[in-house]
Amino acid sequence: MESIEGLIPAVLAAGRMAVQEQKKVTRSYKDDGSILTQVDKDVDQALIEEIASRFPEANIITEESLRKFDKNREFTFAVDPIDGTDSYSQGMPGWCISVGLLDSQLMPVAGIVYAPKWGAGSDDGSMFFADLGKTPLINGEPVEVANYKAEISSADQIMIGSKLHKRFDLSRFPGKCRNIGSTVLHILAQLMHTGIIGTLLDQPHIWDIAAAHAIARAHGLSVEYLNNGSIDYRELLDGSTARDYILSGTEPVMAAIRRLATPKP
Repeated sequence: MESIEGLIPAVLAAGRMAVQEQKKVTRSYKDDGSILTQVDKDVDQALIEEIASRFPEANIITEESLRKFDKNREFTFAVDPIDGTDSYSQGMPGWCISVGLLDSQLMPVAGIVYAPKWGAGSDDGSMFFADLGKTPLINGEPVEVANYKAEISSADQIMIGSKLHKRFDLSRFPGKCRNIGSTVLHILAQLMHTGIIGTLLDQPHIWDIAAAHAIARAHGLSVEYLNNGSIDYRELLDGSTARDYILSGTEPVMAAIRRLATPKP
């Protein structure tokens, strides 16, 4: 496999369809209590068909339809048809479509993330794209990530998972904490918004982080477990949640968040 660029039209089409359907979508619930819409299912099926057609040699793991994993295949796609379904189903803008690619070592190496209603400067939202061995792009243009220092000021902001306020004491963090509803966009926010310097997230699934991890890596950022460990994607292939909370950012920023975020008893 040399490129996943051919999947971009299908991702764009899925995103535009989701926008058209958002105003009339209805919510249902999975057995675990998480929200599901028909659009999740429709986008899931459309992307599975497109990926399987273009890359029949690859594994496909999606949130809505777990499939058998073949360890002998060189590449694995991890797809979240709507990341941020709760936000999407309430008419909010903090959602996206996420397609990540992992190599034979299960390292995220490429990703496409389309957020049709998120970001400034474009009527068509934000498209993040990191292809195999190529310069990553946001809305077709390369961007530079600032090299933040370890000292965090009151002007700095981090993205946090929706349940982190229950599990961590963040009172020592001098800046603001934000949440928009999408794990993927929480990781990628620091690529677009100058005030965002890092991310502290709940324990995600493989489809929540694979594409964002690949895109962040391509921009020189790290995505790691809170307790200083690399993410082992082998543990997530069956749909399990990650064994630890997730940090992303530059190394100095992650070190600072580790100092300042204190787990509650």
